[in-house]
Amino acid sequence: MRILGARVRAYRKARGLSQKDLAKNICTQATISLIEKRNKIPSMQILLKLCSRLGIQLNDVIVETDDQAVQIFREVGYAVRTAQYRNAESRLDRVKLRSLKENDEIKAYYYYRGQLQLMNHDNPDEAIFNFGMLLNEFNNRSKDIYSLMSRLGLGLAYAKKGEFDKAELFVNQAVRDLDEFDSDSPDLVQDQVSSYLQAAKFFQEIGKDGRTLSLAKKAIKLSEQNNSLFLLEDIYQTMALSQLKLDDGKSAQQNMYIAYALALVSKNQRLAESITNNVAKYQIPPLAL
Repeated sequence: MRILGARVRAYRKARGLSQKDLAKNICTQATISLIEKRNKIPSMQILLKLCSRLGIQLNDVIVETDDQAVQIFREVGYAVRTAQYRNAESRLDRVKLRSLKENDEIKAYYYYRGQLQLMNHDNPDEAIFNFGMLLNEFNNRSKDIYSLMSRLGLGLAYAKKGEFDKAELFVNQAVRDLDEFDSDSPDLVQDQVSSYLQAAKFFQEIGKDGRTLSLAKKAIKLSEQNNSLFLLEDIYQTMALSQLKLDDGKSAQQNMYIAYALALVSKNQRLAESITNNVAKYQIPPLAL
């Protein structure tokens, strides 16, 4: 099941209740915030008590997880995170924007449409339109994951257009939000790690390799905290390339071979070949055993 947090918030406000009022003697205010902002379902016992206080039925705020749009966005998200962009677009094309009712679904649609315009079509103008629609239709300073990634997407789109001042402005906004974002599910951890990596590569592109290293280390720390190997091979290679530019050959050597080992473990043949080419290009010697 999935809880519709926006509906809970609407019912609460319609009854003139604050989050504290709704939570009193049932749960914490933080639980109400998670329900409304992140669609997090607490225990069924708590949820039933909250519905009773609001004077509603459980079905008023719950949908089955086999809802078609929910399932499609789950598939699109997985395909985008694993760089299967053509696959992602074929699934997203099955969704009609006008049929979407929930804010999170509309945000997801605009974000993925913008991202796929960049990845599949190299069309930064269409990407900017879709990211902008999300940020304009919903609070521009919202810090949910789709708004955050859309600000980053705007930065990357402007970078493709060669407008690097605008690009850096949006990427810096996204990074500030990333630093404050609390990932509470594996999918959100992967989105946050991916965003750190994309920002790191942007700063590498504009020659700010110190910033690249800082962001890559944040991505690694987040991965370690969540026992995740997602994108680590790419993160370590990105670090190594910036360390080479900063004349830190020893660290670059170590991280390039860590990246290679991780690429083999994850069976990422494309990246393993990229690392092999960079080892030859920069004449990085083997690690001593």
